[in-house]
Amino acid sequence: MKYYEDGFIAQKVKMIHRELENIQFPYHIPVEENEEPNILKQRWFDGKSVDYKRFEHQYFAIYALQQLHETNEKINWDETGMLSLYRMPEKWMRRFERFIANERELRRLLKNNYDDLVKHASNALNTMAQRTVPSETKTILHGDVVHHNVMLRGEEVKLIDFDLASLGEASDEIILWLHRIMPQTKYNLQQAMNDHPYLQIVQPKLHYLNYPNEILRECLFYLKLSDRQKIACYPFIQSIVYEWLKYKDSLAEQIEILQN
Repeated sequence: MKYYEDGFIAQKVKMIHRELENIQFPYHIPVEENEEPNILKQRWFDGKSVDYKRFEHQYFAIYALQQLHETNEKINWDETGMLSLYRMPEKWMRRFERFIANERELRRLLKNNYDDLVKHASNALNTMAQRTVPSETKTILHGDVVHHNVMLRGEEVKLIDFDLASLGEASDEIILWLHRIMPQTKYNLQQAMNDHPYLQIVQPKLHYLNYPNEILRECLFYLKLSDRQKIACYPFIQSIVYEWLKYKDSLAEQIEILQN
């Protein structure tokens, strides 16, 4: 059971599960009816979160996401009226602006790496603004493709936690998924593209991966922590920045090759 302070989100999540249940979508956990509008009640699923370092777990996750995106062939998600439109470039620009606005504290955290991140993020956003990519039919996006929202029990896979679900282009969600798994694979983009055919839908948007989205997100989250939590989180921030610095040029080269 899950309690939502925001009643709209509770109703949105329930609506999504009802629609998926109506088409017998097997990659979610059905909701059980209850009289409390702000409580989501689901059956217990005895599974474990995926590990994005493992190829087979990547496969199950990307397959379930593909099936979710393709539900737009049976469900008109736009007509539900409860899914906001996801605009990735705008969201990333706002995140970058927050990063700049917190320069003083982030410089203490990142030292000279702060300038590298700002320059790289700015260049990536400019490239995104300058290049035209083909538009796609809108569909439901899960909205939060972190590993613990994909559950496995044997070969049975379930997507959970649709709180951030929205309406958008499937390729945007796959870009976000790639941002999540790249650090787990030493930024081997070419291997991931070869391993998972569905990833080909992002080919026109591969340059979006030059934007250091996960690092900016984690750094901004760090600022919200207590002093004790910051001490515990500091090594993690340093490790992900180090990994990004180590592989960012290789990633850019792979993107260039794959887009040409």
